[in-house]
Amino acid sequence: MEIIVRPATVEDAAALVEVYSQSKAQRETLQLPNPPLAKWVERLSSTPTGVYRYVAEIDGKVVGNIGFHHSQNPRTAHTASFGIGVHDQFHGLGVGSALIRTVTELADKWLNVRRIQIEVNADNEAAIGLYKSMDLQLKREAVDGSFRDGEFINTYYMARIRKPKN
Repeated sequence: MEIIVRPATVEDAAALVEVYSQSKAQRETLQLPNPPLAKWVERLSSTPTGVYRYVAEIDGKVVGNIGFHHSQNPRTAHTASFGIGVHDQFHGLGVGSALIRTVTELADKWLNVRRIQIEVNADNEAAIGLYKSMDLQLKREAVDGSFRDGEFINTYYMARIRKPKN
């Protein structure tokens, strides 16, 4: 099974609605349930400066995406954050790893980003394991950092800080 990662296009909007309509994606990302197609069309049509969007495909089907946000503030231009989602039926197959590798290569080789971070639900053990395997480390916990299914939950801030080359 080959995972192809490519830049997202407006034509991917319907597929991303499907990804974020899945129960795990609704539970474990900061996206709201049942995202409208128009929202994804708008998002993919007008990507701001410093935002990079990629999708992962398996056999021509979009099965995940990542949004990478490179800070445009001169004082924080060495930082970026990302959000990621994978279709429920494609968890554990390397989709998340492929997407994260794509943006870390962009950050390291082309954007000179030193710090990459993500916020993750503290009870999302699978995602935390993935992020640790990609060299992100737990930096702090935010009590009541997110609201899900009618209750507040804690979130972790995880980051990878690239060491300067000697």
